[in-house]
Amino acid sequence: MAKCADCAFFFRIPEGDLDYEKGKGDCVKEQRDEKGKFWLSKPVFEGNEACPQMEKRR
Repeated sequence: MAKCADCAFFFRIPEGDLDYEKGKGDCVKEQRDEKGKFWLSKPVFEGNEACPQMEKRR
């Protein structure tokens, strides 16, 4: 099964950040609506099972 760590939308949180935890990152996805584009972000862990919107990292 694919994991969040394999997804192009997964960005690890650097060690110096306040909310750093080992294996923690943010799932950041670009969205568009009639006003323009924006990004949605949610905290995830690299070992989580990937969601249906997963895109393989290039």
